[in-house]
Amino acid sequence: MKFHNRTVIKVKGLNQERAINNLSKKVDIFNFKREEQNISEFEVDYRKRKKTIGIIKKQGLEILSISHNGFLSGVGKLLSCYGIIIGLIISILFYLIQYNFIWKIEVWGTNGINESEIINFTNQNLNSRLRFSIDTENLEIKIKENFEEISSVSVAVVGQSLIINLNEALLPDEMDGEYKPIVSNFDGMITEISLIQGTLNVKVGDIVQKGDILVYPYIIDSQGEEKSVEPKASILADVWYTSRIKHYEYYIETRRTGEKMVNSEVLLFNLSIYQNNHEIKYDQYETEEYTEILTNNLIIPFKLKKTIYYEIEIIEHIQPFEEVREKIIDQAREKTLIFLQENEIIINENFTIKEDVGCYIIDYTITTNRNIGNT
Repeated sequence: MKFHNRTVIKVKGLNQERAINNLSKKVDIFNFKREEQNISEFEVDYRKRKKTIGIIKKQGLEILSISHNGFLSGVGKLLSCYGIIIGLIISILFYLIQYNFIWKIEVWGTNGINESEIINFTNQNLNSRLRFSIDTENLEIKIKENFEEISSVSVAVVGQSLIINLNEALLPDEMDGEYKPIVSNFDGMITEISLIQGTLNVKVGDIVQKGDILVYPYIIDSQGEEKSVEPKASILADVWYTSRIKHYEYYIETRRTGEKMVNSEVLLFNLSIYQNNHEIKYDQYETEEYTEILTNNLIIPFKLKKTIYYEIEIIEHIQPFEEVREKIIDQAREKTLIFLQENEIIINENFTIKEDVGCYIIDYTITTNRNIGNT
């Protein structure tokens, strides 16, 4: 690092001599160099760079570039770099600290009960806002004792929210069959469960299939009785999506060349009364045939039968798998990606290749982690 703290300025313009002379009367100029007839470069003291730039602009010269060197410039860059790092560290520390606190209280399941009353009561009975020091069982007891309209209540800490799920008092016949269980929407392996309300039917590590029950719509209260509730839970699972592509190293394709011939025949009561046929000169062809009414204005049912002959060519395709291996794998991956949700994170992907008598089978699998419940 240089200890001369200077600013290097490159300028362009005519009559530079007069402009530089005027500049030298007000600031010291170092290492003056003329690169071309109308382009020159020089250095000035770093502390006088702003004054120099102002004078140059008044002289009518165009500034092509400005750079700095020396100790002061290096210190400025270093301080700027460390400032970003310090700011990042402070932001991370602030996030980690605030993450330990509950910032929001949500009440679910209220119809006739005033939600604000529940929130105010909860705030008054919270011994702390720290997530790990909240006694959810004690809160459940206090809320149920204070509000007669509530038949059951569950309290859970989810993220930075305190979720209070209520069931208002209902007649027994109104409760029967009201709620449905949470069932899986996908096949996968469960990795995380956050139960808010209901009775779990699965645990972490279980393999489930689409349609399996995850949470039953009831709870067992302190008296051992089963009470119907709306099941709520966040259940994450590793879900696998697989697509298959087959590649044949040799296959035959039949393709039309674009050439065709048409033979026509007029029918009356399905008897041929006129023909306009051409000799078919194609070695290989395929045909299409259709019949239509010749005219709708005649009583006699004349019909026109047309036979179209399309010339075809037989093409042999020979393409060794190793020549297109990466392309086929990419196609299999793209085919699998269509199953993913928008902005979904891929946690793993792999593929297998099987060979079977001139045919290669590529199975591409992508693994994601998503909520498999239907609530």
